[in-house]
Amino acid sequence: MKITQISNNRGIIIKSSIKKVIIDGDVENASAFKDVVITHLSADTLNIIESNSSPYRRINVSYDLMRLLQKLWRNDLLKRPEVMPKFRILPTNYPSVLGLEFRITPFDNDDGLTGSFAILIEDMNTGEKMGYVPNFITQGQHRNRIKKWKKHLRDSKLNQLIMFNTNVDPESNQVSYSEKEFKDQSTEEIKKHDSKWLQSQLMPFNPTRLLTINQLATENNSPIVWLPAYAKLLHYYYPDEDWLYQSDQLTDDLKEFFGKAHHLVAAKQQDSGAILQSKSIIPLNQRLNEYADQFKHTLPQNDLTEIIQIIGAQETYLI
Repeated sequence: MKITQISNNRGIIIKSSIKKVIIDGDVENASAFKDVVITHLSADTLNIIESNSSPYRRINVSYDLMRLLQKLWRNDLLKRPEVMPKFRILPTNYPSVLGLEFRITPFDNDDGLTGSFAILIEDMNTGEKMGYVPNFITQGQHRNRIKKWKKHLRDSKLNQLIMFNTNVDPESNQVSYSEKEFKDQSTEEIKKHDSKWLQSQLMPFNPTRLLTINQLATENNSPIVWLPAYAKLLHYYYPDEDWLYQSDQLTDDLKEFFGKAHHLVAAKQQDSGAILQSKSIIPLNQRLNEYADQFKHTLPQNDLTEIIQIIGAQETYLI
């Protein structure tokens, strides 16, 4: 197994004796491949999907990312691909065969967005093993996921390890993002009705995070009143949670659904203390980097160095 290219857009191309595989990367590189593995949601990986040009291209993703994309398309929050590719879900913790040469096993990851996974790749001809880990945060909603893939990669005796370093902060010895701090900051901003900060968080790249914000806002007597498309999306994920929506923004084609759905509650703009989700003139896909930027440079260099040492691969590359 040979790495033939490491992309500046956070991706790699690997080659066995007869097959090449691209993992992440960008549209320009991915367009040459029939099989593409996407390990995480980013502006570049989303662009690969949205700008797909072949109905025969197979895009391998996690179940969580596939489910999110389907709901975003259905609610017109993201544009559908120009040409819909074939999608294949890679089951977590279970090896799948890619072509006849590679065995790939995904492990759930946490990078602050939905659908990220780390992967173990084995060349079935040579037995060589590679670990590939996109960005991650160690004190997020799912920090146990980091411990699990770290253990699996350590036990696999890797020949090569490839990791992203966007989230690394060489200037600090302290983790600068944690779920507890996020909840504390959210509560503070809700109480202040800091519209700019709050609106930057009300994007659907992580429904679990939106549930947290919704609950905190309700507890502090400043409920979020969602745009109907977002309320419908969140109702799908959490059907037993109450979601207020802006009834004056409800389109005719949604009225029947909202009229029958439990826990979708119409709210008026003049409701006292409410925080209205605002429409953005910027397309959602262009706001992805803005959302992901809050997790950059949150991991101390010494923490990354410790993880690399624990995994103990023969060679390590940071991209």
